[in-house]
Order: sequence, then structure tokens, then C-alpha cells
Amino acid sequence: MANNSNLSKRAALRRQQELEERQARQKRMMGIGLGVLAIIAVAIVAIVLTQVVGRNSNVATPPNATEGHGIQLVSQDTKPSGEVPHLVIYEDYQCPGCKSREQEYGSVVTQLVDEGRITVEIRTAYFLDSVNRDGNAKSSSRAALAAAAADAVGKYREYHKVVFDNQPNEGAGFSDEQLRVDFAAQAGITGEALTEFQKLYDDKAYANFAEKSYKAMSENGITQTPTFTVDGKELKFYDEAAKSVLIEPTAESLMEAIEKLKNS
Repeated sequence: MANNSNLSKRAALRRQQELEERQARQKRMMGIGLGVLAIIAVAIVAIVLTQVVGRNSNVATPPNATEGHGIQLVSQDTKPSGEVPHLVIYEDYQCPGCKSREQEYGSVVTQLVDEGRITVEIRTAYFLDSVNRDGNAKSSSRAALAAAAADAVGKYREYHKVVFDNQPNEGAGFSDEQLRVDFAAQAGITGEALTEFQKLYDDKAYANFAEKSYKAMSENGITQTPTFTVDGKELKFYDEAAKSVLIEPTAESLMEAIEKLKNS
């Protein structure tokens, strides 16, 4: 009887140990399950918040945004009276050709704007994001966001010029420090305006606008930068076949070409 009693005790102890082990496993599994549920819950909340925020942020437009998703150059002198030609410029801040065109004709374009003889909007592409290296990813799109933020503080024209003046070799890109600090200083953005500019840049406030501006390029059949158009027709600066310049970097030469294209 004693042996049977001992066997029964050992069996009971074994069953208790097995029960405790099962309970421990269940607790561990429950803990893991609750942890997974918690992660899922956090993820769901994050998705919902992202959707809510997404509906209310990154949807702003710069003060001088156009219906065509460009930014209009504002005259600093004479406002246009009556109907004047409207010039649309497509460019990428990392495009070497855009830099050359800006440096050669930029002051002429702004002169005609200030004289009230034309209106101008700039639509920015960022297809050259794909060439960036050395940690400065998406430099073209970040420059577009920064330029839009500069428009919000009344310094678009100045900032636009500064970015092209400081364009690096293709592929090197712009750093955030350059875009939000160095170029802002060179463009004359200071004080409260600088604080606002940097917040708009950091928050990517104009991301949706920049994307629409880029899409406007393909939607209008534009395949390269820089491209200048008047009423949807491309303004040619150079005759490839004749190897000759068609428009001199003077106000009169550019104005004559614009009017000729508009009336063609």
C-alpha cells in the first residue's frame, strides 16, 4: 500500500508540475498575444492619426501659387495693365541647364515682370532626385519645398536665385543645412520670417503643392528642363540645326520672341 501511495503522490506531483508548466506557457502566450494586440492597436491608431493629419497637413499652397500649380513672380514695380503674355517656366533646382538659363536670362525675365510687360510662373520638377548621393537624398524636391516656403515669407524670387547660384555638381545635392539656414540667410530671410520659413520647410507644409507642380510637367507634355512656354507653345532659345542663338539675353530680344510666339 505504501508503494501505491508513493506512486500516487509522484503522479499527482507530476500532474501538478505539468499543469503549472501549461499555465506558465499560457501566461507567456497570453503576454505575447497581448503584446501583439497592443502593437496592432498602436499601429491602427497611428494609421488613423496619419490619415487625419494627412487630410489637414501638407495641403497648403504658397501665397503666390497659380491654378497651374506654379509660383508666380510678383512684380516689384509696375503691375501689368490689361492682358499681357504669360510665360511658364519648368525647371529642376539640380538641372545644370536650368542654372545656365537662370544665370543668363533670369534678370531679363524679372525685368520684364517688374515692367509689367509679362507675367511669369515657375513650375518646379524634381526628377533629378534620382541622381543624389552622399546623403543628400531628394535634393530637388527638398529645394522645391524650401522655395515654396520662401514664397510664404515674401522671398521667393531671392531664394530661387540663391539656390541656382549655389547649385553643386549634379548628384552632390543640397544639405538641409544649406536649404534651411545658409540659403535663407543669403536670400535675406531673418528673424520671425526665418522661424516661419524653417518650420514650413521642416513640416513639409507644401509637399502636396510641390507634387502637383511636378505632375503639371508631364500633364502638359513637357519632357525636359528647362522649358519655357507661352500659351502651351515652347519658346526656343537656340536653333540646334543652325547652331545659333535665337534669343539674346536682353529684355527686348526676349519680349520680341514671346510676343511672336504668342501671336503665332
